[in-house]
Order: sequence, then structure tokens, then C-alpha cells
Amino acid sequence: MTEYRDIIRRMRLGMGNREIQRDTGIHRTIIRDLRGIAEVEGWMDPETALPSHEQIQRVKKGAQGKKQSQHPLYAYVEDFREWVKKGHSNVVMHQLIEERHACSEATVRRFVQKYFPSRPKPVMRRPTAPGQHLEVDFGYLGISYDPDSRRNRKTYVFSARLRHSRLAYREAVFNQKASTFMLCHINAFEYFGGVPAMAIPDNTKVAVIQASYQDPVINRVYHDLAEHYGFLISPCPPLQPCKKGGVENDIKYIKGNFWPLFKEKQKALGRELPRYDELVRALKRWTEEVSEQRLIGGVGRSPREIFETEEKHALKSLPPFRWDPLSWGCPRVGDDFLVQFEKAFYSVPYQYIGSRVVALGNRHTVRIFADAVEIAFHGRAERPWQVVRNPLHAPPELEEYMNSSTEGLIRWAYRIGSAVGQVAETILADKVVDGMRPARALLRLAGKYSSERLVSACERALRYETASYRSVKSILTKKLDSLAIGDPTEPSGQKVFRFQRQGRDFDPAAVLNFLN
Repeated sequence: MTEYRDIIRRMRLGMGNREIQRDTGIHRTIIRDLRGIAEVEGWMDPETALPSHEQIQRVKKGAQGKKQSQHPLYAYVEDFREWVKKGHSNVVMHQLIEERHACSEATVRRFVQKYFPSRPKPVMRRPTAPGQHLEVDFGYLGISYDPDSRRNRKTYVFSARLRHSRLAYREAVFNQKASTFMLCHINAFEYFGGVPAMAIPDNTKVAVIQASYQDPVINRVYHDLAEHYGFLISPCPPLQPCKKGGVENDIKYIKGNFWPLFKEKQKALGRELPRYDELVRALKRWTEEVSEQRLIGGVGRSPREIFETEEKHALKSLPPFRWDPLSWGCPRVGDDFLVQFEKAFYSVPYQYIGSRVVALGNRHTVRIFADAVEIAFHGRAERPWQVVRNPLHAPPELEEYMNSSTEGLIRWAYRIGSAVGQVAETILADKVVDGMRPARALLRLAGKYSSERLVSACERALRYETASYRSVKSILTKKLDSLAIGDPTEPSGQKVFRFQRQGRDFDPAAVLNFLN
């Protein structure tokens, strides 16, 4: 209104529209319309006082109202008001009005924006307290080259942002698995040097099993992590990521500022795809030198300064030892009373065959629960698809069970004695002939001759390198297991070798008698 009042004053002095435009920079159309209003209202008389701001504003609004009433679609303004209230789109409203008045979709859009402008929603700034809230989230960056695996991989960024100081820990990762999610939390706590009172994730499955407005179901492993470090989990309500808007904006900040600049620098080095190892170093350097040192609008201080002066001492202390990342699953017990957990098999008591159990594992052990009761405890498998058994989990028919597999036969043989186990392994190691039947027969000799005699016979067979079922049975039949083990010799002191001919075979008289 002050500019309009100045224009009217210049008009009174006799200045033309072009001259006023050159001095004020206001478009001639506005000056021309204002001159017409001033002439009608009598403001051009230099003897009268200049109109007030309120007068100019009231007359301008009246003039705009007259123009609005002249809009060709204004005749259907009530229809448009009803359609806008129902939430119809511009496309739908254009199709509805086109039957009565031919116009373009752009005309409808401009008419709706002018006569039914959307009111901005009021925003209330949330109060923050030092050491209270940590917002966490993943964001997709793009493809990078992993020099360790020598392949291109999808790359994500994890951000953990303290709401009060705006300080953020960022880490580039290749997946959004639960193990990665938990490890990033641990790294963030160690980066901050403490633990906030509350973590705010979204409803990703690695954090929340079942999203809910009232009672969300938290992932068991995430729950264990929170219990170890002493923070509360407060996931966002479903479809409301704005509840953690700080970290959402931080992901946009990384993708809009750091990532394009880093890719261009890599491209200048001749790399079409950026390298992951250089990405990790560049992200850390950018966080420390750029992100943490920028001044926050409306505050006048950097995130690092606010953190060091206000929030660092408000964080909880780290626990004395680092949390061992856990993983869990709900496998079903098979007929062989084994459960599959992370590419390995573990035994449970045979009574739970067919039941659904919970397996909880860390880097060293696997614990298995049924109805919150621990039913099995094993060391971690050392290789993929290894079978880890506890013999006490087997049914009473242990011998029948042990005879059902190669591994079971060997275990049963070693239960009798070490020598028996070695002979069984030798029999089963034959790559040409199936050793299951002779191995079973070997074990049954313990029932016929006793375990002690079988062990002695197997030791003798190993000593003379005749580790076979037939040899062990022959030793037991001839009661050779009772003889001392050693190199046999003749009375003359000559060493006796296996398959050697007897001395009488070389008696000349016996040969002549045979020939005659």
C-alpha cells in the first residue's frame, strides 16, 4: 500500500506511466489500473489529502472482486466449492465442468488456486531436551563398487541423529538387515560417547515386527539391544514418518549435498561408479568438516558446539562391555529332532518333534527355547550346513538311531572305544563299496563278544593294518585278541610276515613225496 500511495503522489505531480515505471520498477499494467481507480475515486486532485493505506486496500479489494465476478467459471463457483470440499482433483473437476463450459484443465487449476486456495497447516516447533531423543533411519544412495567382493552393490546410508543438537552419525552399508541395523546402533553410541534415553525408528521389520498405533510389537533382538544399553524404543506410528522428521531431512541432506558432489569427484578420477572404501572415508570427512560445523538457522550455533556444550554430558554412560549382536528365528523341529538356523542344524530333545521353537544366537552360542523355557544350548556351527548334535537329545532307541546314518555309526563306534571308531571310519571311507552294512555288523560284535574284546580286536587289526570287519571278526573267532600285540617271530628268531609260506613248504623230502 505504501508503494501504491507513492504512485498516486507521482500521478498528482503529472508523471506519466512510463516515467513512474522507470523510477519505481513497478509494471505499467499495475500503474495503469491504479490510475483508473484514482480517477474514479477522486484521488488525482492535488488539493485533497492523499488516500490512506486502508482506503487504497479497500478499493483495491473491491476492484479485484469485480474482476473475479467477471471470470467465466465464477458462475459455477458453488459447484466448485462443493467439489473442493469433497477433495476432487483438478482433472475430475475439469471433466465435470467441461460439459457446461468449454475450458482447459489449466484454466480450472488456476481458478481453483485463486478462489479456493489451500490454507497452510500451522506447525508447532517441538521442544527438545539434551540426551533424550535419537532418530534413526536408512536411505538408499545408489550403486558403488565394493573392492572386497569385486562387484557392484546397492549402497545405503544409515543415519542416527540426536534431536536436540542435530549431531548425526552416518555410515554407508550394503544392506538393511537386522545385524547391520544393530551394529550401526552400537557404532552410533560409541561415536557419541553415550546412550540417549530414547530411540525413534520407523516401522521397518528389523525394529518392529507388527506396527500399531497403540501397542507395536518390537523385534526381539532390538529389544535385547535396548535392554543392554538402557534406552527406550519409541517407533513412529504407522504412516507417520514426520514424527522423526529430523532424520528424514538428514537423509535428504546427504542425498542432495554429499552424494552428488562425491559422485562428480569420482567421475573426475575416471570412475563411472564410485568406490565403497573411498565413499566411507569421504562421508566421514564431510560429516566432520561440513555437516557438523554448519550454523543452524535460528540458532546461530553448529551441531558440534551444541553437542559438546549441552548434550554430551546428558547422555547415559556406555555399558562396560559391548553388546554381542544377536539373531533369532522361529524354526520347526524336524523328524530328526533338528532345527535349521542360519545355514546350520542344531538338535533339540526328541519330544519337541513337530513343534515351533525360538532360536536365539550370537557369535559363539545358539540357545533354543520352547514356551520361554530353554531346551537346548549349543556352540555355533563352524561351517555352513554343519550338524551340531547333543547325544542326550536322542530317543531311547539310541542304537537304532545311530545306525541310521554314517555320522551316527561313527559316533556309536567311538562310544565303544577309540579303536572301534577308527576301524569304523576306515570301513566307511571306502569310496567304492558301501560301508554301512559292514560297519553295522562291526558294532554288533560288541554284543556277541563284549565291548572289551571288540576294542582289543580292533587295536590288533589297526596294528597289522587289517582294519576291516572280516579281519576283526576273524581275530575274535580265533581268540587272537587275547594275545600280546607285537611282531610275531619263529623259535629261531625269524620274524613272521603276513602271508609268508611255512618252513615245511620248502622241505625237499616233502616235495619228492608229492611228486612220486
